[in-house]
Amino acid sequence: MSLRVRLVLVIVALVTVVAIALSILHLDSLVDSLTDSAYQRSDNTSQLVQIFVTDHINQHTSEYETPVDFDGLVALWNQIVTSDPDIAIALQKMLALSPGIVEINVAGITGQILASSSPERIGHPLNKLEMFSSWHTRPMYRRLLDLFVKKPDYQVTLPLGVPGKQIFTIQVVASSVLLGSVLWPQLEWVGLVSVGAVVLSLMLTAVAGNWLLLPLKRIEQTIERILQGKFGRVEHQDGMAKEFAAVESKLNVLGEQFRGARQEASQMQHSLDQALERMETQLDVASRLTAISHITGGVAHEIKNPLNAISLHLDLLRAQLAGGAEEEVATELEILSKEVRRLDRVVKTFLDFSRPVDVKMEEIDLIAIAREVSDLMTPQAKLAGISMQFTADSGLAEIHGDPDMLKQAILNLVTNALDAMADAKTENGSLRLRVSHEDEFVVLRVIDNGPGIPRDLRAKVFQLYFTTKPKGSGIGLAMTYRAVQLHNGTIDFASEDGRGTTFRLQFPALVTHA
Repeated sequence: MSLRVRLVLVIVALVTVVAIALSILHLDSLVDSLTDSAYQRSDNTSQLVQIFVTDHINQHTSEYETPVDFDGLVALWNQIVTSDPDIAIALQKMLALSPGIVEINVAGITGQILASSSPERIGHPLNKLEMFSSWHTRPMYRRLLDLFVKKPDYQVTLPLGVPGKQIFTIQVVASSVLLGSVLWPQLEWVGLVSVGAVVLSLMLTAVAGNWLLLPLKRIEQTIERILQGKFGRVEHQDGMAKEFAAVESKLNVLGEQFRGARQEASQMQHSLDQALERMETQLDVASRLTAISHITGGVAHEIKNPLNAISLHLDLLRAQLAGGAEEEVATELEILSKEVRRLDRVVKTFLDFSRPVDVKMEEIDLIAIAREVSDLMTPQAKLAGISMQFTADSGLAEIHGDPDMLKQAILNLVTNALDAMADAKTENGSLRLRVSHEDEFVVLRVIDNGPGIPRDLRAKVFQLYFTTKPKGSGIGLAMTYRAVQLHNGTIDFASEDGRGTTFRLQFPALVTHA
């Protein structure tokens, strides 16, 4: 929520609360004034009725015989009040001149109405109502509840008689309905004034908010220019509050400092880029030298062993030729021939790994290739006392690939597993090849229960020329890794010491299996 909206809401809420409070105070004053005025009118009316009735009784008493006792006096007064038409007419006129009063009655000792502003009420008993004098002193909310919800009638009574004896009861009935009708226009006016005050406050707040928040808008624009790199100094506007002017001045200083820091950062970035370029060049040279060192070391190691063997057997051949042993000479020549062929194979493998690979992609069934490798290596596994198993999901496991390259990659994994179990003399050795469909991929697993790969060597198994075999070249797993990458696949493994290793090769499938 924006500051402007919050400001408007706070001011409108404050004005609303003030308007409601003032309305309540004004309403309380109105109700007090109305009820006091109504009570005074009712009380004055009852006194006028008392005076009028007393005057008429005094005028007509001489027309009758003087009563001998109180009962006779009561009967005489009753006769005068009931027979004098001027009393009823006077009561009706008084009712018409008194707003809020609905009935004026004169009742006898028995409570029966003898004269009334409503002729139909004569002869009926006097209704007992709540006294007006007690109602108009109640709290304001109770009177409002009676005026607009309960709407009862109230009475003002006045006795009439001789000293020590009451003969008549004068009753003036005030209606809360009529009082409410008088009060309602005043309430409407108070409501209109309150609503107008709230609307006016809303309009004034909107205008004042724009005026008050204008300096904040300028500060926001200054910050935005600093963020965009526009560091021009902004002059203060006339009439701006000194607090906002101080903030804007400090922002201008901050902008200048930010510009200097930005220029320094740009220069440092340029220097850092140059340093990184030099380091990258040096690292590239170093990595190339390291690779050459690894390659030459591997080649030298692989060539040195067969050359030593050739030299040794040549010495033996010379000695045997000198002794005339032709059969032994033929044997030594065969050994020399094998070593030369092995040397040729090492050099050829090195050259194949160094030159770009020509991958011949076609649609192939990985199950068929893996089964072919399994069949090829089963006799060698039996000679080593290792059981070899092949399992696959039903159907075909079709992928895009080079069959010869993938066959060689799988063969490298199987050969390494057999050699590891044979060297460790694993009891009940087992090697399994498993081809399965997993979502959108074809997965080949090579699982053995050999000694496992030592934990400190697991990060190096795919490095070129890394090997733990006395006569290994360190090229097999590197070639396998490269072959899988060339087929858009992935290769990983899990190994436990003494419990075996599982290599997992994953390739995109041509046909997705649910």
